[in-house]
Amino acid sequence: MTDTDITGQPADDAMSHRRWRSLFLIVLMLASAVLSLAACGGRAASGTKVSASERYAIIRQAALQYATDANLPKAKETIAKLNLANPGQIVLSMAEQAINDGKPATDIAALARLAEGLGARSPKLVAYLAPTATPSPLPRPTSTVAPPSPTAIPPIAPPAPATTAPTDTPTTAASPTTTASPTAIASPLPQKPRVVADSTANLRGGPGTGYPTVGQMAVGKEVDIIGRNSSGDWWRIAWDGAGQAWVAGLVVRVLGPIDTVAVAKDIPALPTRPPAPPTQPPAPTAPPKPAVEYVVKSFRLIPKGQDAQQCNGGNHNIFVQVLDKGGAPLVDGVRVREGWRQQNPDTAHDAIKVTGAKGPGRAEWDIYRGGGGQLDIVNESGNRISELSRGMSADWPDFDLIQAAGYCDCRPYLDAASCRAGLEGKEYSYFPIGHYAFEVIFQRTW
Repeated sequence: MTDTDITGQPADDAMSHRRWRSLFLIVLMLASAVLSLAACGGRAASGTKVSASERYAIIRQAALQYATDANLPKAKETIAKLNLANPGQIVLSMAEQAINDGKPATDIAALARLAEGLGARSPKLVAYLAPTATPSPLPRPTSTVAPPSPTAIPPIAPPAPATTAPTDTPTTAASPTTTASPTAIASPLPQKPRVVADSTANLRGGPGTGYPTVGQMAVGKEVDIIGRNSSGDWWRIAWDGAGQAWVAGLVVRVLGPIDTVAVAKDIPALPTRPPAPPTQPPAPTAPPKPAVEYVVKSFRLIPKGQDAQQCNGGNHNIFVQVLDKGGAPLVDGVRVREGWRQQNPDTAHDAIKVTGAKGPGRAEWDIYRGGGGQLDIVNESGNRISELSRGMSADWPDFDLIQAAGYCDCRPYLDAASCRAGLEGKEYSYFPIGHYAFEVIFQRTW
């Protein structure tokens, strides 16, 4: 009795069916991957741009390394980083251009062998390499099996001649002595170099993106190549439009041999953009007016030992000077006001108009015990147009002013802390109470 699975089929047949179905799915997935890779056309996978000179240097180094170690996968890996659509054709073009440019023989041979290793060859390079002995790779490991040499790649066989399509009627075998007629073998038609677009490609008026766009190649469009640029990365194509039409090698696939494609002689000069018309400089704007017309340039307590100031006496004045923006004294026309700490309007003094009687741009007030205040500058209407000075006291000035003016030496105090304590404790024996003088300087801002 034969075992069956849940489908009702014999177990052996069902298992065989499942195996063949799994194998078919794997083959189908691999074929889809291959078709997806082929559809990419070798175009750049990233937005990184490499100049022609940089690309030449990278491919040249890969070719020289390949000539040394015969490691074709390594050379392919290096070139793959450039994302070239047709690496073999590009290397072949570089080798031919190296011959035309008179590059060193080692560079030409290395590039030619790398192109050959990538499956691209031309009669010109075959002729160039023919008299050259195959160089041995640099030091080889002692092994019974020699590594492959780049020149050991067999020549590409020409396509097989066309044969008569098979029929259902058997034919009689030809006699060994019978020779075929020469006309029975059809000569293959020579292929022209051409490009095909896998996606819409821009056509330019010259070999570079700096040239204007003159048209587009539609997807699947195939056009003959009639020229190239010196670096072999742009193709001039036969186009119906007026003028020249060029397409970048990275956005198309090349079909057919390219060894006969010559560098175009009439490449137009790269157009230059007309200079932009000069722009009129913006009209100068007046700097913003300062918030106040005058600022307090300096403020101090007159030091001990200057003028009449001593530890036990001295003047009791407020000396004021007003300067213009450049630092010169303002002789008259400025009204300076002294107010009793600006908190009690009834005790505020009237503004003094600077007239030069006390010196250029100078004015002064006497202050006595319990007196002093703050200064500002006002306009004719009595409105403040300056910064407000610090407060001044004829009895007990602020400690930082006492210390800066040298009055802590009157005792003398041992340090700043003991001097502050003496001032705050109002030690009358060591300070000239009621005989302090102040100096305030205002300066105009404009």
